[in-house]
Amino acid sequence: MRLGLKDLSIVAALGALWGSVEIGLGSLLHVWNVPFIGAILGTIGIAIALVGRVVVPKPGATVSIAVVAALLKALSVGGVVLSPMIAIVMEGLIADAVLTLGGRPRRGTFVVAGALAVVWNLVHPLLVQGLIFGTGIITMYTSVIEKGAALFGLSASSVVLVFVGLAALYLAVGGGAGLLAWEAGRSVLARRAVGADGQGGAA
Repeated sequence: MRLGLKDLSIVAALGALWGSVEIGLGSLLHVWNVPFIGAILGTIGIAIALVGRVVVPKPGATVSIAVVAALLKALSVGGVVLSPMIAIVMEGLIADAVLTLGGRPRRGTFVVAGALAVVWNLVHPLLVQGLIFGTGIITMYTSVIEKGAALFGLSASSVVLVFVGLAALYLAVGGGAGLLAWEAGRSVLARRAVGADGQGGAA
């Protein structure tokens, strides 16, 4: 991946925006004890990163935005931030892989990229926090199922139904983020084109 100075400035700005959301909104959501914080922040963050990929349509741009956001997340005060940093980078990496393998930028690939990036937040607590950080995969699994059951008004014993429901919700929300990012990014490009034409005409 080779990015020009203008591309790098866009990547840095959007990465900083994602990082600010993680630090600012993330802190508020933790104080309010909102469930599924990772999914909420991940949805907003990946939407920002995908807008960046429309504007800078080059492999690696999305994950670069995520890396900038993760580095800013390291500035968070109050506890270990390595786990959310890994989540941020993984979201960017997954989205970048989908878009790179998908070839020419298209609405559908952005929807898939957003969906798969956000659904990572369902897997992350089980694999990363449970296995790597030693919280205990059973403990993390139980926590996710209990929160999902409360969200859907189901019994925590309905494990499969709750997990499938959460997966479907994450995919839908992530897909929506991808679609929104595609439309927003295309709008930015259209305004750029109009501005360039105006400058050319004035000259």
